[in-house]
Amino acid sequence: MQHIKLNKSDEIMTELAEHNTDISKELAQGFVDSLYYQVKLTEKCCKMLAKQLEEKLEMEITLDELTALGTINLHNGQIHQRDLAQMLLKDRANTGRMLNVLESKDLIEKKEQTKNKRQANIITVTPKGHETLNRLTSVIKPMFDDVQRKMTIEEIGYIKNGLKKLRQIMKDTLEIHI
Repeated sequence: MQHIKLNKSDEIMTELAEHNTDISKELAQGFVDSLYYQVKLTEKCCKMLAKQLEEKLEMEITLDELTALGTINLHNGQIHQRDLAQMLLKDRANTGRMLNVLESKDLIEKKEQTKNKRQANIITVTPKGHETLNRLTSVIKPMFDDVQRKMTIEEIGYIKNGLKKLRQIMKDTLEIHI
């Protein structure tokens, strides 16, 4: 597998600090060392890894679409579009577009259902969707497992717990200031 090549953000920020009188070296280094920057850089790495996998494996759907397909499958047709959007951390419009792509490829079926006098789509995975999900998961899961094997269980736990704590602090901060 090819290595992910990131842009030279760290070097650029340091160089900017050295050559720009408006930005001090401490400020630039502080930004690069900040938790915000590290989280955003990790997010960018994840997106680049996903894109690289999609291209290398010549996937017919994106990893986001595969995640949606897997989530729908786990719920055995008992999931509404709005609930899926919440689980995938996507807005309803983005989720709707994703579902339209999956439906156009005959990987899912959407069935309208009335619930509490409101129309809602119940989504199920088609046989072709099951085949695609199983095939792609069997190739991708070992790759992600390999990434995790390069970290100890303790390191993974620290990262997960740290991120959970960060999210909670952010939620508490936002609730206070709203």
